[in-house]
Amino acid sequence: MALGYRIEAVSIIGTEVMQPRGLTGLAFDTLASSTMEIFSVFRLLADEKNYPVMIHCTQGKDRTGLIVLLLLSMLEVPVAAIAADYRASERELEVEMEERLDELRKGGLEADFARCPTGFVEAVVAEIENKYGGIERYLNEKVGVDEGMQRKIRSIMLHQ
Repeated sequence: MALGYRIEAVSIIGTEVMQPRGLTGLAFDTLASSTMEIFSVFRLLADEKNYPVMIHCTQGKDRTGLIVLLLLSMLEVPVAAIAADYRASERELEVEMEERLDELRKGGLEADFARCPTGFVEAVVAEIENKYGGIERYLNEKVGVDEGMQRKIRSIMLHQ
């Protein structure tokens, strides 16, 4: 990239790093390495003055999908409901699918990166359970969202 080969550099990262990991593997990586960013989101969610809140990213299924999955899991929404909500996002992506596919191919990624993969939610929830001991422990011990902060978010989101 430093020598002016941005597109080529992005393509190498896409082909050699992202594509082999897939969206699910990248979500696992995000859980492990983006804890400061996840904490920042939950800190915002714990403050009533920040509401209403909109959570978004480019396509609304990768970073946003993971944050919403974490939040809904913390709120004890059934995994099947979270998965159905996540998969429903794919319909909304159809409008710009061809443009998105062209962009992804230039970045060295295949069409599966434009979709909401089946089993994504279940795999991420299983990773959180198996590797971190559940959502509350993941948020508390790995991210720093303590029990008080989790309780505050639940209170705000569930109007308790």
